[in-house]
Amino acid sequence: MEDDNRIAITVCGDGGTGKSSISLRLVRSKWTHDYDPTIEDSYSVTRVIDGMTYHLHLTDTAGQEEYRGLWSASNTRDADAFLLVYDITSHDSLVALDYFNDLIEMESEERSPDKPPQIKFVAGNKVDLAHDRQVASAEGLNWARDHGCGFMETSARNMVNIEETFALIVRRVVAARRGQAAPPTRQANVPTSGLQNYPTTVEENEKGQAGDADGKKKKGFFSKLSCCTIM
Repeated sequence: MEDDNRIAITVCGDGGTGKSSISLRLVRSKWTHDYDPTIEDSYSVTRVIDGMTYHLHLTDTAGQEEYRGLWSASNTRDADAFLLVYDITSHDSLVALDYFNDLIEMESEERSPDKPPQIKFVAGNKVDLAHDRQVASAEGLNWARDHGCGFMETSARNMVNIEETFALIVRRVVAARRGQAAPPTRQANVPTSGLQNYPTTVEENEKGQAGDADGKKKKGFFSKLSCCTIM
């Protein structure tokens, strides 16, 4: 059924973390920093992942405090997944994720029990600014693990781990719909500071995405992933 291949993803986080940049990178394959603060935007894009076509519907929500009251219940109850974004150069933006996680948890209590559990995924954005880092990779990972989320560090500007992040979200949503447990996160291969290279995912069953102990990058499943034309 077509509905089985439609996945609704709500992108949330503090203002200025790069939520819109991440969304636009996925949808338009472009990076921009010249736009007004988002109240709410919606995008649709199609991707072929593991041989299946998925229609992703992204809702890019407001991060600024003056707009947060505009969050509608549909942003949470109808979402299949949430991408919680923080800025690695702003520790306050990681703290702000508590607010959005609380909203998600409160609204999810009203979600129909016959629906699969919603997926939560954390993106530590702006790894291209690692020299200004305030949030160590391990701290971001620990926050994600403590709140039942997947984890990835990204750069919308340099197109680092954008496609990979959404592919992992899709795979977790598909697993949830099939009643399978999401893969656990692990702390191995996540440096605590002084990153020399952009970090990759730390999913237990996605070892092809992460560097090994010698710093060599293994070839992940995403090298085989094909993308359809944006719809």
